[in-house]
Amino acid sequence: MSIMHELEEAKRAKAAADKRVDELLGRAKEEGLEQIRAIVKDLGLTAHDLARLAPATGTPNTRKLRKLAAFWYRNPADASKVWKGAGPKPTWLKEMNAEAQEACKVAAG
Repeated sequence: MSIMHELEEAKRAKAAADKRVDELLGRAKEEGLEQIRAIVKDLGLTAHDLARLAPATGTPNTRKLRKLAAFWYRNPADASKVWKGAGPKPTWLKEMNAEAQEACKVAAG
C-alpha cells in the first residue's frame, strides 16, 4: 500500500471520528439541557435567576473606566491651562484659596 493511499484512509478515518465526536457532543449537550430544564421546573427558577449564573461579558482584567469630572478648573491668568481633576493638582490651583478655586470652575466639556 502506498503512503498516499494510507494518507487518504487516515483522512477518511479522521473525518468519520470528527463527525462522531460532534454527534456525541450534541447528544451530551441535549441531555445536559434536559437535566437543567428538570431542575428549573422543580425549583421554579426564573430567567432572572438563571441570568445570574451567566459569566460577565467583556474581556477579563479590563481596566475600570474613570468617572469623568463634572467640571474643570481654568487658570484665570492663562486660559490655556486647564486642570480636569485627574492627577496632581497644579501649582497655580494649589496657591489659590477655596473661593478663588470655586471661581475657576467651568463645566466639563
